[in-house]
Amino acid sequence: MKTINISCPIDQPLTDGPVVLALGFFDGVHIGHQRLIAEARSEADQKGLPLMVLTFDRHPKEVYAGVKNFAYLNSPDEKVYEMEKIGVDYLVIMQFTKQFSQLAPQDFVDRIIMKLQADTVVAGFDYTYGSKDVANMTNLPKFAKGRFAIKVLPKQIFEGQKIGSTEIREAIKKGDLTLATELLGHPYTTSGKVVHGFRNGHKLGYPTANLSMDWPKVLPKIGVYATMTRVKDRWYESMTSVGYNVMFNDEKQIYIESNLFDFDQDIYGETITIAWYKYLRNELKFASLDGLVAQLKQDRINAEAYFDQTVE
Repeated sequence: MKTINISCPIDQPLTDGPVVLALGFFDGVHIGHQRLIAEARSEADQKGLPLMVLTFDRHPKEVYAGVKNFAYLNSPDEKVYEMEKIGVDYLVIMQFTKQFSQLAPQDFVDRIIMKLQADTVVAGFDYTYGSKDVANMTNLPKFAKGRFAIKVLPKQIFEGQKIGSTEIREAIKKGDLTLATELLGHPYTTSGKVVHGFRNGHKLGYPTANLSMDWPKVLPKIGVYATMTRVKDRWYESMTSVGYNVMFNDEKQIYIESNLFDFDQDIYGETITIAWYKYLRNELKFASLDGLVAQLKQDRINAEAYFDQTVE
């Protein structure tokens, strides 16, 4: 797969000829997105054309609605990885600027879709390219003027639940990792570098890798989770806390701390990935350190029991 970062206007062709073009922001690259891209992949194969996906470097709401601290399901690198896995030939990442957000619908078609040499455009029923009252999929044929074919995918449903990035974000925030996994098609993951903490876990016999994220991603609700943590190319069963360290009177900053089972390596500065599987309990404040240690022991037992039952 070739990843191309561009801005508007597009000055020269990105490919040697026409493409099948899939449109969307694709945060999470969830099973609804996967179905859409599979449809575009099938269309591209039938026509003997490459498959191109057009997405943006940041969520449009950050620009046109002024939303600050938007929480994503994917970092840019994670999105690239997921797109490559599902057979995309060209991933085009457009800078979403204020100027770009003000393109008229006809200009978006003429200056973006046509410049990308779309033979066929594939998008979801709710895709917009401006004001949703005008720049919607119902009106796209009017702006296309017969220059490319259009395929529209209907609303995607999974067991009565809409498959959407918003729904997945809400599930993660509620700690419903089972639903999030079903809608994503894989466990939700969080990546970042291991940084020095206060070594409280180490003193208690449960050393943790403290995660610092370099991209604003959705966090599961406060609590302790059964997780898998990847160090380099190996996954380890683990339990991970999302919380304020209330036992040690630090209630201002949220920490992500992963205790890897049967692991004893110095990984400060390493990039690790945490895959979130199951919510185990809320964050608690204990009367004594002995009470905390006893709970940590039980948390590990509960996490290991979960993996024994569900993960081969």
